[in-house]
Amino acid sequence: MELVTVENGQITVAEDVVNQIVTFQKEKLKIDLVEKELKEKLKEAMENNNVTKLEFGELKVSYRNGSTRTTVDSKLLQTELPDIYEEYSKTSNVSSSISISVE
Repeated sequence: MELVTVENGQITVAEDVVNQIVTFQKEKLKIDLVEKELKEKLKEAMENNNVTKLEFGELKVSYRNGSTRTTVDSKLLQTELPDIYEEYSKTSNVSSSISISVE
């Protein structure tokens, strides 16, 4: 069986493919959560001990202080000064992709 078929304008995805993607996405969410917690604990330990670099074999960790960032409110600029917005806007190519979520 094909992974994806199109018949009469309807797209069908093989059930085992759907099940695998759902399983992978659920596991990825769990792994991402654990990774986030571990990184936060490591960051706190580095902050509390004034450590900026750590190396453990393949793992290299660098601490960067928080900072502020100034950005341009492009929607407001486009609304209030459309000529300026147009003059300083740039267009970039974005590769095609898909987004998958599991609930």
